[in-house]
Amino acid sequence: MISELVFEAKLIGFKEGFKVGIVWLVFYSYLYTNNRTNLIRPFYGGLFVSILLALSLLLVPANLISAGFLGNIISMSFAVFLIMSGVALYHASGVNLFFANIEIKNEVVINSFVLLVTVLFFLPDLSASMMFLDQLALLKENAVMTALSSCLGLAIAAVIFIAVVQLYKPFWLASFFALPQFILFLAMVKLFGSGVKGVAELSLIPSVQRGFMKFIHDIVHQTFVMFMVPDHPLLKKTTWDFIAIFFGQNFASIASLFLLLTLPVLFIYHNLLKPLPEPEVETQVSRRKIKSLLLSERRKKALPVIVYGIIILTAWFAQGGEQIAKLHVPDARPVVADRGVISIPIQDTTMNLKDGRLHKFTLTHQGEEIRLLIIQKEDNSLSVCLDACEICPPVGYGQKDDHVVCIYCNTPIPIHTLGDPGGCNPIPLTVSVDERSVKIEMTEILKKWEFVTLK
Repeated sequence: MISELVFEAKLIGFKEGFKVGIVWLVFYSYLYTNNRTNLIRPFYGGLFVSILLALSLLLVPANLISAGFLGNIISMSFAVFLIMSGVALYHASGVNLFFANIEIKNEVVINSFVLLVTVLFFLPDLSASMMFLDQLALLKENAVMTALSSCLGLAIAAVIFIAVVQLYKPFWLASFFALPQFILFLAMVKLFGSGVKGVAELSLIPSVQRGFMKFIHDIVHQTFVMFMVPDHPLLKKTTWDFIAIFFGQNFASIASLFLLLTLPVLFIYHNLLKPLPEPEVETQVSRRKIKSLLLSERRKKALPVIVYGIIILTAWFAQGGEQIAKLHVPDARPVVADRGVISIPIQDTTMNLKDGRLHKFTLTHQGEEIRLLIIQKEDNSLSVCLDACEICPPVGYGQKDDHVVCIYCNTPIPIHTLGDPGGCNPIPLTVSVDERSVKIEMTEILKKWEFVTLK
């Protein structure tokens, strides 16, 4: 156990060092080629500020900043860089979004912007990694070993990059990057290197997938609520079947990929397929030479965007295919009603409802099986629901990290939202909870079960 935790600390240190190194290498190459190496100083300043602020988190009480909060901040910072890169790529595709080519020459403004973007990029990741290392130190009860292991990982990454720069001087990388490509590169580094859950999840891809699918799910649900009132129990089964198409994994994946890839595809089209401008030179040979250089430049600038698209497609479907396989789906325990009330002990020799794990129960009424689920939320309250929603066939839910996932349509639902009615959320039940047990009226179960049987 200790060796595994030491390895995780070393891996986290290496991951953060590798991110700093790869971003520095691409940025410095870009500055070196454009004779702007003076801008590396605000980069160093932003990195130093990020490290200081991340270290200061160790002085903050653990209950004030949660890992979930930092995870959301990281996801938001990824979204900021992704949107910025999309806008920049679209602008570079020939659509002048800014109505004029804005050129800022004030060095103070430029330096401040570089410092701010550096902090925005590194601070959330370093803060989350620092919190993770602090938790590892508590588990090992050895803060010194954790710190040394993470520093060793950081040193290994530093040695690798110093050796690469000294031996190969790879500043030719800048030929593939203009500002839009560099911002897209930052978004990609975020996506593939900003996971905060240790070895089990070293990238943002799982959380971004869940976020996109939940976003698509909520948009579709609210649209149908507005126009069709789909939460009403008297809707016909055919209507529910039609709505369920839009909550399936395929629709969510396609819609998510559309959001991720549309603007990069437009940029690739502009760079590779749109006609080249005719050079204003006298000889045909000169025109061909200039057009050849322009086409070569376009292809170089399109290459990082093409690589981005290939990686997104590969990672998206590879990760999506493993989604259901990784679910924790517990066996349902049988329960019976006594005088119209089902009583489930909070803790006995075989289970503990407050262990943060998903628990399922099943009862039989008039020959029909009805399943219930219970799980503890972040505020330590117990959420008690039917193991079914108002949209999908009642195949139930599994648990993956801090989400429950609909097994039918693969929609992730954050555990903290359980108890909210509608959509693909499990249908909540009104219950009474004391120190020993959870009590549920059969009338409440049968009333809510109508939402399932009427589909």
